[in-house]
Amino acid sequence: MLFRFTTPKPISQALQTNFYLFIVLMFCMAACINNSSTEDLETDDVDKAMHQEFLMTRDLTLNAIPKERLLVAMDYLRNARTYSPSNLTWTERGPNNIGGRTRAIMIDKRDASGNTVFAASVSGGIFKTTNFTSAPPTWTVVDDQMSNLAVTVLLQDRNNPNIMYAGTGEGWFNIDAVRGGGIFKSTNGGTTWAQIPSTSGFEFVQDMVQDNNGNLYVSLRNQSSSNRGVMRSIDGGTTWTQVLGLPLAGFNTGRAADLEVATNGDVYATLGIFTRTEVWKSSFATNGANTGALGTWMKITPTTTNPNVIWQRAELAVAPSNSQRVYLLVQDSATQQVQSFYRSFDGGTTWDSLGAPSALNNGGASQTWYNLIMAVDSTNADVIIVGGLNLTRSTDAGSSWTTISSGGSVHVDQHALVFFNSQRLLIGNDGGIYYSADVNNTTPTYANKNNGYNVTQFYGCDYHPTDANYFLAGAQDNNTQKFTQAGMNTTNAVVGGDGGFPHIRHTDGVIQIAATTGNNYYRSQNSGATFASLGAGVNNNRGQFINPTDFDDNLNALFCGDDAGQYYCIIGLDVGGTPTGSIKSVPAMASREVTAVKVDPVESNTIWIGASLGGQVPQVLKISTATATPTVSVNSTIPVAANAYISSIDVDPANNSNILVTLSNYGIVSVWYSNNGGFSWTNIEGNLPDMPVRWGLFAPSTAILSGSTGGGILLGTELGVWTTSQINGATTAWIANNSGFPNVRTDMLKYRPGNAMVVAATHGRGLFTTILPGVTTGLPNNTITKDFIKYISASSSQLQIVKGSLLTQKMQVQIFDVNGKMVYGSQHPYQNLSIPISSWPKGSYSVRINGNNKEYFVRQFLKN
Repeated sequence: MLFRFTTPKPISQALQTNFYLFIVLMFCMAACINNSSTEDLETDDVDKAMHQEFLMTRDLTLNAIPKERLLVAMDYLRNARTYSPSNLTWTERGPNNIGGRTRAIMIDKRDASGNTVFAASVSGGIFKTTNFTSAPPTWTVVDDQMSNLAVTVLLQDRNNPNIMYAGTGEGWFNIDAVRGGGIFKSTNGGTTWAQIPSTSGFEFVQDMVQDNNGNLYVSLRNQSSSNRGVMRSIDGGTTWTQVLGLPLAGFNTGRAADLEVATNGDVYATLGIFTRTEVWKSSFATNGANTGALGTWMKITPTTTNPNVIWQRAELAVAPSNSQRVYLLVQDSATQQVQSFYRSFDGGTTWDSLGAPSALNNGGASQTWYNLIMAVDSTNADVIIVGGLNLTRSTDAGSSWTTISSGGSVHVDQHALVFFNSQRLLIGNDGGIYYSADVNNTTPTYANKNNGYNVTQFYGCDYHPTDANYFLAGAQDNNTQKFTQAGMNTTNAVVGGDGGFPHIRHTDGVIQIAATTGNNYYRSQNSGATFASLGAGVNNNRGQFINPTDFDDNLNALFCGDDAGQYYCIIGLDVGGTPTGSIKSVPAMASREVTAVKVDPVESNTIWIGASLGGQVPQVLKISTATATPTVSVNSTIPVAANAYISSIDVDPANNSNILVTLSNYGIVSVWYSNNGGFSWTNIEGNLPDMPVRWGLFAPSTAILSGSTGGGILLGTELGVWTTSQINGATTAWIANNSGFPNVRTDMLKYRPGNAMVVAATHGRGLFTTILPGVTTGLPNNTITKDFIKYISASSSQLQIVKGSLLTQKMQVQIFDVNGKMVYGSQHPYQNLSIPISSWPKGSYSVRINGNNKEYFVRQFLKN
């Protein structure tokens, strides 16, 4: 299994430099931190500006991401579903064996066996299994229709187990973190969930607990709202009062992290996320029914002998069997590592300083500000398990440590640890959910528990031209995955690390490209059997974090984002070819960066670029001779605010004068259309709610997306797939075409002409597919017969078919346009053939050839 060992990164080389400069500066500032300077470190704008997601989706007026607007969009979506026809039915494709980043695991108290478990990912919603210990378990979706699927904590009421809470928003500053939408509550045992209205402004819920009095606590990090620190509710979440953190007097930070409740009723909290760590306690013995209220807290932060060391993330654990035994892990701001471990035998009154376990760290790539978790054995207060990069265990109260996960037994980057008893431990990490039934053994064993827990965060996907069940998809934290089966898939990783945009050559599927971050690519020359890096001479770290690319099937060229004012071109990607990369300077882009790229489906060696950022309005360019010296033939701007982010470009393969551009910021017009080759643009956002639009796709002219009108557009949005069947300017009517599809961020859509299939890559619920109704493809998914047809070659006037070496006598030749309409059909002897096509419109076509002995050949070509 291939795992990720990279630290979350900002989006471009220039931003990367600034990001690390900022982090260094922040650490230096932390060394001399005081009450008057700490408020500067509370400013989120610099942090957010380093994140690609922030740049893509921020409201440019507010310079913030108003995620709460999705609630309005959700209300509109629910109402629209009652009267809008939805013609698309989606099928979940998996992965069935790969999970995704999981911070929330809850064992249902109503099941004494421990087999009923709820879990949730940071972008995929809530799941449940009733046979967790089975091999494998069966997970089912409880709710992926919530207005926010970034669930980070699950809590079951101690007095009424039918009441459950789900906190949303991941606030650790990792690049792909999703902002939350408050706390959701279930009163029927997790069957249905509804947002608690008083929490709509809770942007990042880091932790949530309930004390012995039944009061609720949440730890928050804010982005733009005033909700921060530790909040307390005495009425089941109806109202909240802040009890710890800025802007209350006496605090260095308003960013809250961990919460713990001891069996004796004491409540503990840590403050500090890239700000100075503080540890606080409210004593039940002292405060009784008033425990946790404002003014009842005592600061119990351990002192350090090194005044130059600043802690900026802390994780607490209290022993269930001994309420006075408290353990503390702290992150060193200078190294991002955990170098200090503390224990207390008297509830935090005094602390012992011990050495920290090395398994938490990953050298210079340590990221314990992001992955840090700890749990104490349910019956033995001396047994502690902590997770950072890996898992490590102490059986002597932290005096010594042994690494208990390595070599791929458990995915790296740990986020959740839940003991059922001394033997059974549930683990949540970047790879989903793992389990040990013998964690108390010297060498524990582990099982992957991700069957059906499809919460994978994909950035992009591509399809195979002749195998309807073969896809590549690039995932955050979980590699580039290969799908090869019908229905829910067990996938295989072909390239490790964070997966970017993959590509499959649509003429035959032989050449395949997998991407990681920046301009780093791998090629398969054998239909995906093996992949090899393009090497240091071609690969580089320029471009966006997840870099926009498109592949020219006929030129075997990959066009990529790069630094401002240029794009990157890689040629020589054919079988046996030697890949070479070159920077293509485009002065017309000025300081803008490539954020979207599309190969023109009609004109050879021509690409379209969406150029964004740089303090300028977004720009669309059409570039010919794209592999040589770029020639700009179209240079137009989209009439929206400066720094708006073009997320995708599509070109109508039936008429390349029709261009579609989407933008992903809140607060702007997000969908634009041109019918004159990109020289001018029309707003077609219509009734679409204010939400990020991440991808746009022209549908074939006969596709029925709603009602009876053919054709239209599909959009991948923050809330699934939306479609229109008729472009009508600013009054264009969009519907949520989401039957069987979650309310999840959808990053990419691809159309497969061979069977009229649309493939959707979601960022939190894996891969989905649908078949467009109304499209007659005429292209069955048979296997191509070896040596039947050697090759085809198209010019503006002729299609040349060169036969192979078989003993075939006759062949039936059929040619279909991009809409699936047959434009040529005839039987010929098995011989070389020339078919005149000069009178045909420019565009993409598919040729299908059947031999008299059931031989088969299919290939796409472009007519210029």
